[in-house]
Amino acid sequence: MGAPQTPVRQAPRMNRQNVVPTQSETDLVEEETVHQAQIPRPQQNQGVKLGIAGRQPMVLVGRQQNADQIVDQYRQYMAIENNLTIIVERTMGRNGMSATLQRPLYAFPLVEFILQIELPKGTKAPKYTKFEGGSGESKIEYIATYLTESGDLAHNENLRVKNFPSSLTKAAFTWFTLLAPNTIDPWAKLEKKFHEQFYEGHSKISLADLSRIKRRFAESIDDYLNRF
Repeated sequence: MGAPQTPVRQAPRMNRQNVVPTQSETDLVEEETVHQAQIPRPQQNQGVKLGIAGRQPMVLVGRQQNADQIVDQYRQYMAIENNLTIIVERTMGRNGMSATLQRPLYAFPLVEFILQIELPKGTKAPKYTKFEGGSGESKIEYIATYLTESGDLAHNENLRVKNFPSSLTKAAFTWFTLLAPNTIDPWAKLEKKFHEQFYEGHSKISLADLSRIKRRFAESIDDYLNRF
């Protein structure tokens, strides 16, 4: 019925296996293969970046790049990545935390309200005789000297405590700075700690000296034993 349809000729399919590449295409493929060297990462980081344990990570080097230079840069990068401090800082930064390590500040042994007390208006701080903490210095005499040089300020217990460090130097001042922070308040406590640290008893004492130490009237047993 009707006129016969004209058959449509289809172009023959080309088998890619039968296509022979030109010489320029062959050189390009070979050159690309040579320059795309695969550089393995250090053994301890295998699979870390890819997230798959045991897989060998690699770095591709372009044909226009210097392979030795890329290797050196990669080694420097891995050295930084393996630096624990940098890893910690980056982790803290990603979590919104400060990466700066905060060092503790020095805290004075005196309590805060003692430090805030000021000298009376028009009064200058006394110049104290310095106590070094040596073996030849009398501790009782030093306390008496300190109170005498304080003058009228000695009647104010808080100022007596606050000015005390100004009369210390060398080993004695070092001892004071090592006291527990914010613990020194009354003068009696400070003086007691001072005598506990620097008191030196007599190297020799006779029974006759002990026998002359009598308990005073209305003296407590504890005070008597301490004096003994």
